[in-house]
Amino acid sequence: MKKLVFAAITIAAISLTGCGSGDASCSDKGHCKNDTAPSASSITTCHNMLAGACGKQYQSALNCAKSNEKCDSTGSTDTTGLDTACATQLSDWRSCCTASPTACQL
Repeated sequence: MKKLVFAAITIAAISLTGCGSGDASCSDKGHCKNDTAPSASSITTCHNMLAGACGKQYQSALNCAKSNEKCDSTGSTDTTGLDTACATQLSDWRSCCTASPTACQL
């Protein structure tokens, strides 16, 4: 489960945009100077997660990450800060995944 949560946080962290409104997109790039665009594989995984039984909770976690993105001292997205800021959304997503494990296979 820890691997699953870390993957979700990683995908959320790279699937951000610092501007705009609406839902976070799987192909969005973070606004920090050293953030990289998500890979095709990450985008596919993200789309699969959104289409699954826990997609609503996953989108909520992505939206939270988008709203709370901050850069760390290296110029990359502060994933530790996102984990703290989005703890409720990530917990809701983990709970859904626990209830429906096949919905969250990466």
